[in-house]
Amino acid sequence: MSDNVTLYCLVEGDSKDRVFEVEIEKRKSVGFLKKKIKEEKPNLLVNVDANDIVLWKINIPIEEDTMEVDIILENIQDKVKLSVPSKKIRNVFTENIADDFINIIIERPSAGQGYTSDVFAKIEELKSELKSGQEELKSDISKMHNAMDVSLCSSGFKTETEKGKEVLEKGKEIDFPLVLTTIIKSSVSGKFTNPPINDGEEAIQNYFMKECMFLETFGPISDNLELSIQDVRRSPVLGTRKPDFVLILKDSQLDYLNVVAVGEIKRPKGRNFSNAQIGQATSFGEKLLQLQPRRSFAFAILTDCVQINIYKVYRIDDRIKSITLFKYEYTAPQTLKYNNNQNNGWKYLVTFMKSTPEALGWVEPSLKFGSETVNLIGVIGAGRTSIVYAGKHNGKSVAVKISRERDALSLLSSLNSPHIAKILFYSDDALVMTPCGKKINNLQKKDIKDIITTLQKVHSLGIIHRDLRKYNFLRDSNGNILVIDWGYSFYSSDNAEFAGALECMPDEVLKSLSKGEKIVYGGKVDLMCFVRSFYLMLHRPSLNRPSFDKDDDIKKRAERLLIFWSIHGKSDVWESIYNAIESLDYKMLIQELERIF
Repeated sequence: MSDNVTLYCLVEGDSKDRVFEVEIEKRKSVGFLKKKIKEEKPNLLVNVDANDIVLWKINIPIEEDTMEVDIILENIQDKVKLSVPSKKIRNVFTENIADDFINIIIERPSAGQGYTSDVFAKIEELKSELKSGQEELKSDISKMHNAMDVSLCSSGFKTETEKGKEVLEKGKEIDFPLVLTTIIKSSVSGKFTNPPINDGEEAIQNYFMKECMFLETFGPISDNLELSIQDVRRSPVLGTRKPDFVLILKDSQLDYLNVVAVGEIKRPKGRNFSNAQIGQATSFGEKLLQLQPRRSFAFAILTDCVQINIYKVYRIDDRIKSITLFKYEYTAPQTLKYNNNQNNGWKYLVTFMKSTPEALGWVEPSLKFGSETVNLIGVIGAGRTSIVYAGKHNGKSVAVKISRERDALSLLSSLNSPHIAKILFYSDDALVMTPCGKKINNLQKKDIKDIITTLQKVHSLGIIHRDLRKYNFLRDSNGNILVIDWGYSFYSSDNAEFAGALECMPDEVLKSLSKGEKIVYGGKVDLMCFVRSFYLMLHRPSLNRPSFDKDDDIKKRAERLLIFWSIHGKSDVWESIYNAIESLDYKMLIQELERIF
């Protein structure tokens, strides 16, 4: 029997498609496992000592239909904290380890443990302290910058430090933009009189939440209170992003449609917040605007329970260039502690809590199309080219998509196909479509003909989908398969940049990518994408595939995929399928694929 065991690990808050393997000897300890995990995740754990990494033993199946679902630690009931570093792996996993299960969750480090903001804050310290060696640092700093999360909507690629600097240099200082409350408080609770300034960041965050709880139960504030402050440190309420708290519609579901403002609780490195901390707070404001695209501005709060900063983030849509830019306003820092004279910071916070959602920029989740109204009731998903909401129109379920794919869908709607969503209403950047479908786990035999004949009709119009991943197939209430997400659709061309489902692309496209060449798109690309998506659904070789990091070089990813596909789908059955694609024989392709069922 082997003395080694393979553990499937995942960082808290990541989706299952980010699972990675760690092979370890059973006689090794939990402490040694932590060191191995740090080697696998050097960027995430850059400032965290291996002994401080928090691990949890879990047992969650890796199912194809939930690969994009984020794993939230607090939602896992059966978990065991691995708190004894000397405990042997064989004594942790006494039972047999099942295949296709996540075994270890790594608790995501807090900002005080070397998270993004601290990395950038450290960079700023080094840059100021080592001016003489600045040129030598540039290369390493640049590499760290490239590895960090950037705003999808800001102009160019900006780190949080660069964003914070831009806010202060290009933003405008303003007076507090709301009418200050006149509420007076006598009792101590909720006055922020004794913040734990010498303790860690988590203690400061806990103190803030406790004081806000007192405020929400204080009569003059709780009367007609429209907003509540919720702790979302463990909840990726903004897609995959986790601010420390949000102001949300009182008694509403924790959904980013209902988030009114966002906030961060940070411990400054000095007297003032760092550029990185300011950039992180304002980036949450930008993300909120991205997820609620009808809004024109959003507020972000940054505090350490001693001072409070308010940032107002505006969206500026450049429709000519099809990009979104942001501009910023901010107030001068104010003391949060309540007193009889200078208590503007406390009044700022209470004013936010007492304000109407509309005063803080929130827009009711509904859309007007002439005399028609569509109510948004929840988020289906945020894709690479759009955001999709579940909606209701005259009591019927519809899908509402915020995107710019109207031209393609308008043409495709003319096909009157039951397998392509139809546009009911549209505006410059929103589509209301029917029917509304559900995600699928596997394809049925009848789906093969429906999908391929639909693609044949689409290709006859000269349109190529380019993104036929599993997640772009839904099933409606009548059992019909739907081909969705035409945001990457393209008219046949011999000269185009790459876009679409990389893992399903044919070898010719992968070879072009590995060589840095332009891509030739035609009907064969869609057919091969569909077939390879079907293969992945059928055989589910998820954990045997190479690990594709979002920050990987696309040429290297293409090369790894070429290797992957060189050893998968090579039987006589699949060769016959590929021959049908090569001859662009849609009828034969249907017959060959149906043989698999």
